[in-house]
Amino acid sequence: MKDCIKNVLGNEKIEFFSWVRSLFGGLEIFSINSKPESHIKTLSTSAFFSTGYYEIQLQLFAAADEGRTEPPSERRRREEKEKGNVPKSNEVASTLVLLGGTGVLFILGDTFIRNTAIFIKKYLPMGMKLDRFGAEEFRVILSGVSRDFFNLLWPVLAITLVFAVVGNVVQVGFMFSPRALSFRFDRITPNFKRVLPNRQTLFNLVKSLAKVVLIGVISYILISGDFLKVLLTGNMGMMQAISLITYSGFKIMMAVGLLLLGIAVADFFFQKSEFEESLKQTPSEAKREMKEDSGDPVMKNRRMQLARDMMQGNMLREVPKADVVITNPTHYSVALSYEMGRDSAPRVIAKGENRLALEIRRIARENDVPIVESPKQARLLYAQVEVGEEIPQEFFQAVVQILITLEKFKKKVGMA
Repeated sequence: MKDCIKNVLGNEKIEFFSWVRSLFGGLEIFSINSKPESHIKTLSTSAFFSTGYYEIQLQLFAAADEGRTEPPSERRRREEKEKGNVPKSNEVASTLVLLGGTGVLFILGDTFIRNTAIFIKKYLPMGMKLDRFGAEEFRVILSGVSRDFFNLLWPVLAITLVFAVVGNVVQVGFMFSPRALSFRFDRITPNFKRVLPNRQTLFNLVKSLAKVVLIGVISYILISGDFLKVLLTGNMGMMQAISLITYSGFKIMMAVGLLLLGIAVADFFFQKSEFEESLKQTPSEAKREMKEDSGDPVMKNRRMQLARDMMQGNMLREVPKADVVITNPTHYSVALSYEMGRDSAPRVIAKGENRLALEIRRIARENDVPIVESPKQARLLYAQVEVGEEIPQEFFQAVVQILITLEKFKKKVGMA
């Protein structure tokens, strides 16, 4: 084999160097090197081949085979809905149209037959009595036939249209997607996925075979029951024979319609399952979408950290204005301030735990702010009151007892 290729390519050197695992057992990859000094490289974690001028890394193509294991995001669902891609079964709408059309024909059967007879009696003799059949006669007859034919069929057409709309609404709701109306070239190009065997094509095959078999069986059973009656229609009057045949046809159509409705329900759940499967994402797609929606997690955490640092800096600048700092004494620190005429109760202007608590106490000592150890109140205030909020009523008694022991606070409120 190697010698044959050498003979065809002349001095070209063929080197077989790696087998790559694939779906069908393996793919043999080789390089054609025009220079003797070119060599083939093999790595344990990846494979690539060289032509002497460039290298193609095979791991770049691995993403195409990455499993779709991540559930679809709301963004993915929204984008597909905007494109008009929603889970629905065409069987549901067509079955409802069949049942609705059959039902309206049965209900309006007498009127429909009578109007049909009038229609035939009106136009059949008219065509036979014409001496000449020119353009004008054709126009007159065509306009009359079109008008009367529409008047004859419009109830059936209206009902079937309503059922067609209902068949889609019950599946996807009221939805209008302008993007679904736009021209897409891929809709008119061959789609080999529809031809190659897959779950969708196999399900459609089984569904079609089931419809043919079941419709044949049901039709045979119902026709067998009315077969003798149909044979006797020659001895009946015209209207009686028409009524018998119409009723037999109605039974067959309704039975077939109910059967198809069951198949349509199964098809809907299958299409929904396939749609959900098609929306699944690979881990890389989910990660990329998360970055696009909320930004790079690293940058997001950095921005959040900067925001926290800025908030803590602003909070620490308020500590010198505090009337008291209540501590745990090592884990929590809560700075309180009370301004007469502005506050209805003492307000938390800074709080922190661990290192931030120590920083609050350091600033308080540097600015001669009283520090009072009250572990219980410090824990409760830290857990229940946010910075900038006034303390709840249940803390009034305990906090007031702390404040009235402070000479600096008593002078501030005029109690000294």
